[in-house]
Amino acid sequence: MAVLLGLSLPSVAGAQVAARPDPSGLPGTAKLQQLVNGAYLWVLLLTLGALIVAAAIWAWGSHSNNVRAASDGRRGVGVALLAALIVGAAPMLVNWFYELGR
Repeated sequence: MAVLLGLSLPSVAGAQVAARPDPSGLPGTAKLQQLVNGAYLWVLLLTLGALIVAAAIWAWGSHSNNVRAASDGRRGVGVALLAALIVGAAPMLVNWFYELGR
């Protein structure tokens, strides 16, 4: 295939590719970072709201002897806490995997 394209294999095999994150590389990067930060805040606020609602459902289900509501509320608290953990750790995880791949 390389012969058909007029390339010799040693010249293709010796080529190196490099990539580095550059915040000034494209226009609008600052605005995109601002949008990501805003979305991050909204996700954390929604997670907090879900945690409060799920805890209220769990408490109501427990006090009214409604096993289904208590179970759903407990599951909701767990999901909200797990979501907050993932969202909070997301920047660190992305940076860690990026460094791992370098």
